This record gives sequence, structure tokens and C-alpha cells, in this order.
Amino acid sequence: MTSGVGFSEILLILALIVIFINPKQLPGLIRRVSKTAAQLQAAVRKYIDDVKY
Repeated sequence: MTSGVGFSEILLILALIVIFINPKQLPGLIRRVSKTAAQLQAAVRKYIDDVKY
């Protein structure tokens, strides 16, 4: 049994986002999600570095 997300599931999620979110707001949403993901990645890297040493 695979627990990964497939291509069809990603397309379904993207379609739902486009349907429920105003397309004019989509670029701002993508920027916020990207910024949050980058901050989370930096925090995880810092945590790993702190734990490692």
C-alpha cells in the first residue's frame, strides 16, 4: 500500500483551489505559502544543526 500523493490527486487539489479561491488572489496565496515553506525549512535546518552539535 502506497501512502504517497499521485499526479491525479495533485491535479484534483489544484482544481479545487482554483474553484474555491478567487484567481486574482492566487498569486498572493502562492507567495505566502512559498514564504512560509521557506521559513519552515530554515527553522528545521537550524533545529537539526542545533541538535547535531
